[in-house]
Amino acid sequence: MAANNATNDELLASSIHGKLHRQSPLCAHHSIFRIPNVLLNGNEKIYVPNLLSIGPFHRGLGLETMEGVKLRYLHCLLERNPTPNSGLVYFVKAIRGMEQDCRNCYEEHIDMLSDEFVEMLVVDGCFIIELFRKFSAQVPIEVDDPVIHKSWMRTTLIHDLLLLENQLPWRVVECLFNLTQATTAGNNYPLSLSLPVLTLRYFKESTLGMDPKVNGTFVNKHLLHFIKNSLLGSYAEKTEFEHSDWSPIPSATNLKKAGVIFRCGKKDDMLNIIYENNVMKIPPIRIHGNGESLFRNIIAYEQCEPIGISKFTSYAVVLENLIKCEDDVKFLTERGIIVNFSGCDIPLFMSNLTSDVRVYNFSYAKLYKKVNAHYLHRFTRLLALYIRIFEDPLAFFNFTYAVVVVTILTFVQTFFSILAYFKSP
Repeated sequence: MAANNATNDELLASSIHGKLHRQSPLCAHHSIFRIPNVLLNGNEKIYVPNLLSIGPFHRGLGLETMEGVKLRYLHCLLERNPTPNSGLVYFVKAIRGMEQDCRNCYEEHIDMLSDEFVEMLVVDGCFIIELFRKFSAQVPIEVDDPVIHKSWMRTTLIHDLLLLENQLPWRVVECLFNLTQATTAGNNYPLSLSLPVLTLRYFKESTLGMDPKVNGTFVNKHLLHFIKNSLLGSYAEKTEFEHSDWSPIPSATNLKKAGVIFRCGKKDDMLNIIYENNVMKIPPIRIHGNGESLFRNIIAYEQCEPIGISKFTSYAVVLENLIKCEDDVKFLTERGIIVNFSGCDIPLFMSNLTSDVRVYNFSYAKLYKKVNAHYLHRFTRLLALYIRIFEDPLAFFNFTYAVVVVTILTFVQTFFSILAYFKSP
């Protein structure tokens, strides 16, 4: 009996050992993730494509309509005077050479045969390249092309292309772009713009009102990562993380009552919030139709990455602290800090941005310390009391009336005291 138990134990141990992997399923080199359930929080529609599937996660899930358009775009690309290196054979060879690295970019195991996986990368990558070139008039545009001529489709595609679950490795797009860069479409269509410039042109109207610049500081991992890096501006170099606890700051209207002066900061340096000498400078916050989706997907990406400085998540926390109600929105709008192009409920939008999100490395810790130190100072609380008094007309009248009465009574009392002094023997 004991011998049988020992044999069974060995078999079970061997079975468990066979399930072990030398490599963790949560590798640091993953860059394309599934949205964690904890972040969905009733916002599933924000994270899934409506029309276009890119990559393996949403492939074949009711989005087949665009598959024919992808092949049509690939045909257009191949039809234009191909160079020796711009044929399908060269595309397939180049992408197959990086197949394993591309598989490693995805958080999940991709259950696709090699040919199927490589074909997907080639077709999706060429579609993205051709789309960007057509939009920037770098190549001819067919009269009946619905992707370019229907505005609703472009809006939908922009949404879909910037979803975390809907990404291709950047190296795939870059490789195919380079292989086709020498392809010409006649003298009227010189292919001169770089991939980063074409990408920024296509997404310009959906980058939170910013005018992002190509940021050479980072190695891009996919389109969403590229847009994130481009939006960082000078903040990418200025960020210093301080290992310390931090407490939330009061809302904008409460800080205003405490004497904090709000000013509109530099236009295209979105995350660069500055607090110096009791003045808080906040670059314009432009809320566009695609703003919530872009924000949430960048935040989700930062939450899935290995722990670092979560710049956009930190920025979202600041907005959530400052904007608690419509009075905060009205005040910041009057200062030119908020511009709402979407008509959405901004307090609701901001309050949900960081729900169920954990900020391990908060990049505004020093700023928060300064603001809270000012707000909690005794003199500041007294100043806030006077500001509240003078903002309320009735309170101002009552305060003024009390001051006048007290002054008169004091004067009368002093007068009679002096009079009594001179009358005394």
